[in-house]
Amino acid sequence: MKKLLFTALFSATALLNAQDKIIVEYRQVNEYDEEKQKQFNAELAQKGINIGSMEMPKIFYQLEVNQNLLNYDKIESVNNNQGAGGGGFSIHVGGEFKNTTSTITEQKFKQEVVLDGKKYTVVTPYKNYNWKITDIEDTILGYKVIKAVGEINGNKVAAWYAPDLPINAGPNQINGLPGLVLKSASEMGGKMGLIMNFTAEKINKNPKKFTKIKPFTSPEISQEEFKKLQDESRKKMLESFSGGVDIK
Repeated sequence: MKKLLFTALFSATALLNAQDKIIVEYRQVNEYDEEKQKQFNAELAQKGINIGSMEMPKIFYQLEVNQNLLNYDKIESVNNNQGAGGGGFSIHVGGEFKNTTSTITEQKFKQEVVLDGKKYTVVTPYKNYNWKITDIEDTILGYKVIKAVGEINGNKVAAWYAPDLPINAGPNQINGLPGLVLKSASEMGGKMGLIMNFTAEKINKNPKKFTKIKPFTSPEISQEEFKKLQDESRKKMLESFSGGVDIK
């Protein structure tokens, strides 16, 4: 048994070394539970607030795998629905999130966030999804993918990983599968039952250059510590509006 396990690990490591440089572009699509969304809109309507229809923007991210280093960042895209006279003012509720980095050996994600004018480096350990591999298979961008289902913090997660790309990585900080995740669907909860979907749209197996990553110099804090800062920031923002909308 030990010999078989060693052989499997050796084979996976050899494949990883052969395919340890790759860039994947993902498209993110958010969905909401229809009934929960109606209920939330009704609650806002009782307070005299009408948010209208929610059009989902096109959001793209890319995952760069450069040997042991991972870099996950948003790709800027042009919104053709914006008017020509639109201003540059924007509010980042809960913080302005920069790129996320990770080293597979450390199994920790690091992300720089700007909240209320202050920079933080949020450190999040790899999660244990308690994956269960199914016998459901599909093909994405020419790669066979296998569906796995898991759970984190009471929310269900589905991921389709490519065994021919044995890299412990994926979108939305998904990890722990014996192959690169090319598609995922994650329950995020909340008042409207948010579900985040990621699907790979492009794969570059021979990238000529990678993003130059500058070391994070801001103070490191845990996800739990940052959530407390977010809650305090949201509370201050709500107090500045007379409506007093509950956005928890």
